[in-house]
Amino acid sequence: MRIALDYTPAINQIAGVGRYTRSLFAALLNCAPEDTEWLLWHTSRVEEEARLPTGEYVSHSRLPVSARWSNLLWHRVGVPISIERLIGNVSLVHGTDFVVPPSRSPSIVTVHDLSYALMPHLAFPRLRSYLERAVPRSIDRADRVVAVSETTKRDLCEYYEISPNRVDVVHHAADPLFSPPDYSDIMAMLAQLGLRRPYFIIVGTVEPRKNHLTLLRAFERVHAEHPEASLVVVGREGWLAGDIMRALAQAAEKMPVVYLQGIRDSLLPALYAASTALVYPSRYEGFGLPVLEAMASGTAVIASNTPAIVEVAGDAALLAAPEDDETLARAMTRLIEHPEERDELLERGTARAAQFSWDRAANRHLEIYQEIADG
Repeated sequence: MRIALDYTPAINQIAGVGRYTRSLFAALLNCAPEDTEWLLWHTSRVEEEARLPTGEYVSHSRLPVSARWSNLLWHRVGVPISIERLIGNVSLVHGTDFVVPPSRSPSIVTVHDLSYALMPHLAFPRLRSYLERAVPRSIDRADRVVAVSETTKRDLCEYYEISPNRVDVVHHAADPLFSPPDYSDIMAMLAQLGLRRPYFIIVGTVEPRKNHLTLLRAFERVHAEHPEASLVVVGREGWLAGDIMRALAQAAEKMPVVYLQGIRDSLLPALYAASTALVYPSRYEGFGLPVLEAMASGTAVIASNTPAIVEVAGDAALLAAPEDDETLARAMTRLIEHPEERDELLERGTARAAQFSWDRAANRHLEIYQEIADG
């Protein structure tokens, strides 16, 4: 079997869909029959091709058009040029990032969330416009749709009125990178970044959906009782982030609020583990990968009680309504004042994260590939 997989997000995106694509393909290589051939196609620049995986059965194909033009032609205008005309014949095509191009072969598409449709006021307008056109086209042309959670499957079926039989749920997992670090690694990270404990951490792109402003209000309450505590914000500046970035800067003038961007993946496990807790009050998620990463790294989790996060976290996190800064602050304060509760959450979180596996996800993808190829 020769499988063509869109590897563009793995090259261009550090977190989110990029981490999903890298983790999934690494597991696919580990789990697939040895003679499975992989064609990683992408629209990245030549100098970025050094980031592509290599192997006896792995080949690459850089499309002769940019991401902008391929998206315009395939997903906005709907030009029916099959991807095989650009990459050659394959057994099936997997679109990893919400969309899949026209193809002569069977295809599947992974849909990560429907935030652009269900919370359009929190989405970047151009991206929302693109996804509103591109996702339904891709769903229509794909033989199967992969949803990353039962929540996303339900949203897909309700919003696009598609049959549940066409949608397979395959959960993410924490990358093997995320495991409890050594004490020496934690101390080295604290010294390198100039952080002091106790601190709370939020990880993810700075954008309205992640709800940093509610977290800032909660932290102001915590700081009033525990001025020794810090808040560490990790993530790149995303769309519609102007008000959030200004609020972070203003908060940092009166409270210990630290903003970090460009953090290497290798530092994240120690950043998680050294924290009192990850606080993740997102208004909407298709999955919520930082929740699992934090649990796997060995820290407690406080998160919003939105459906996908409840599905992922189970009983291993403290939950609050996304806009309820008072309940959020009480949970944060509890974990400072009662470290035994944090330790209990940490143990439950470690067990919960272990229930999710990239090898299991890869094997399920391989089953879907075979089912589609057998037609």
